[in-house]
Amino acid sequence: HLETVVSAVEATGEATADQCRADVTSLLDPVFNQYDTYSMMIVGRIAIRMQAPLKKCIFHLAWSPDTLPTTDAIVPLQEYLDSHLITLNTNLLPKNFHKVLNGVWEVTVYELGHQMDGGSGDTKMSGFYERLYEALELLVEFFHAEGNGLPPEVLTGNVYRAVKQRLKLHKTDTDTLIELYYEDRLMEQQRTKEITYGVLSVRAYYQHDSLCVEVLKAQNVIPLDPNGFSDPFVIVELLPKSMFPYSAEQYTDVKKKTLNPLFDECFEFAVSMDQCRHESAMILFTVMDHDVITSNDFAGEAFLSLNSIPGVLTPLPHDINNIDRVDLILMHQQNKGHPILQTLEARHEDKVAQDFVKKQRVRTTNS
Repeated sequence: HLETVVSAVEATGEATADQCRADVTSLLDPVFNQYDTYSMMIVGRIAIRMQAPLKKCIFHLAWSPDTLPTTDAIVPLQEYLDSHLITLNTNLLPKNFHKVLNGVWEVTVYELGHQMDGGSGDTKMSGFYERLYEALELLVEFFHAEGNGLPPEVLTGNVYRAVKQRLKLHKTDTDTLIELYYEDRLMEQQRTKEITYGVLSVRAYYQHDSLCVEVLKAQNVIPLDPNGFSDPFVIVELLPKSMFPYSAEQYTDVKKKTLNPLFDECFEFAVSMDQCRHESAMILFTVMDHDVITSNDFAGEAFLSLNSIPGVLTPLPHDINNIDRVDLILMHQQNKGHPILQTLEARHEDKVAQDFVKKQRVRTTNS
């Protein structure tokens, strides 16, 4: 209608028409802004009023019998949404309806995540988390409505991704989660450039059906004793444990009162080539400060992929003395809220999970 008014004025001159358009727009803009603000308030109230019934429906979905398929367990929730969204779609302008739809989607995902947190975290409840995971994907399809609802980029926003990631972790068994955690640490090792906790120099190679690991030296180990030094030693272990169940940890000698220990020790592990070639296979080097009276202190850790060592995927040199040493930057776990650790910590009845989390928490205390 504004253009109709302007067209009528254009006969009086272009400058007058432009001024008219600007004047009318300046008068209407505050009205439109106020309308948008008011409509958003209404949208928010609608979503909030639906929250309690949605919570009830999602509760029954989450705790439905394991024998009931997710596609059946979700029906009451879908029916509730259908009846209310159809009414809203009939009585609201399309623009406002999509605002309401977005608000209802956010509340639905929030409540589904809330029900997830109500689980015990026990691996025996894997079916519980699997059902919620399947329900989340079914709800994405429901709210997308074959292109008539919310677009994929809205449906798969930050809240959705966070809930989906946590559900994936919860429905994963403990051994696999530990393996994923170490894979994440290995990737962090490869990204780490800043030296904060020192450097460990090693050599490793596969020869004659045996994995040989040489711990050469460490530099700039952090001081953990009152005298300004440490008494460092290194623990060498193969990961994941499920892949190397018969390979025990091995230890270097303790080097007294030094931050730059020279070890020059070699360790052998009787493992197969196939084990070493697995993409998750790695060596964990843990530098500890030896204490006589109190427990040993964690100084840093480093990871080396077994895929990267000579003799596994690449040929072994004729003279093993020509194998280059590898300088590994020692790390601490900086993310105390790591999602995998949080998931494992929630498994109160799982001793393996609890022991693993306890071990990792110690490795963050000096971060």
